[in-house]
Amino acid sequence: MYQPKFAFTPALINHLTAIERLYGQLISERLIPSLSLKLTEENKILATHYSTSIEGNPLSPREVTNILLDDSIPTTKSEKEVKNYFDALNHVSVLAMQRKTLSTSLVLDLHRFVMREIDKKQPGRFRDSGVIVGHRNLSGLVVKHNPPAHNKEAIKSRLEDLFDYLNRPSDLSPLIQAGILHHEVAYIHPFYDGNGRVTRLLTAYYLLLHGYEVTKYFILDDYYDLDRLEYSDKLHSADTGNKTKWIEYFLEGIAHSLKAALERIHDLTERQIESIKGDKRVLVTRREEEVLQIVVELKKIKTQDVVKRLQVSRQQAQSLLHNLVEKEILERVGITKSSYYQLKSQRI
Repeated sequence: MYQPKFAFTPALINHLTAIERLYGQLISERLIPSLSLKLTEENKILATHYSTSIEGNPLSPREVTNILLDDSIPTTKSEKEVKNYFDALNHVSVLAMQRKTLSTSLVLDLHRFVMREIDKKQPGRFRDSGVIVGHRNLSGLVVKHNPPAHNKEAIKSRLEDLFDYLNRPSDLSPLIQAGILHHEVAYIHPFYDGNGRVTRLLTAYYLLLHGYEVTKYFILDDYYDLDRLEYSDKLHSADTGNKTKWIEYFLEGIAHSLKAALERIHDLTERQIESIKGDKRVLVTRREEEVLQIVVELKKIKTQDVVKRLQVSRQQAQSLLHNLVEKEILERVGITKSSYYQLKSQRI
């Protein structure tokens, strides 16, 4: 049975306290719907840039933004990596609404998203031979990490043990559990390529499942990209079995990201990015928010999309869409059976 080892140090406890305080400040911000959507979109773009940048993707934030917003078909490997990760983030948001538990099938699903049209032989498959993570210098090969398993059966077994542990009720903070998940998946290194991106997606997903609105309010990856070597060193410090130093660093990173998120919110608000009046100041309900997440992902939706994703009746779906139209957040395009809904004043 999997059992992680770490200590509750003063630094770890202080980081936990800071996170809860900062996150409380974030969720108390009464964002008007359009501003909330804008923040979510910007956060997903930033998360995509930072997570792919950590792995060596050379595209700038502006280039990433252009690729993701202009609907052009990606042609280079770098462009495909960016588009794939962004799509995977949207997919994770949908899965969180459906409350899918952690599983090996989920891991393979995310890998398929990440490696789509990049790795045509191995997407969605665990590796079945040995790998060594490291780099070469003048002295030869410097081994940074030698994964604990080197065939697909052993990899799957280790992941199942981890997920069995994480899916059980626990008195531990989900923030600590997320750090354990992050290290352990990276340590197992289940694929030949794409391990870092899948690990960070799984971490975001776990936090979403436990009520921390990653991407809506904040992102995780910006802190890691500040010093990639430190990120790697702290991550692999836990390979010896004691995860204390890594969890301290992991929690420090979340606190950093929450501070940055608060600054972005205040900046957006002060600059009054959008001039919203009247009924548009009405805050949406939790269920309406979920509909908006689907719109952000698909850009235009029909009633059956809401029925399928949220597992509600057609009447409930129509009511949610009607409310969002009444609040002038969505608009209906067309009046026949082929009509669809999209964000107000957005033409596809």
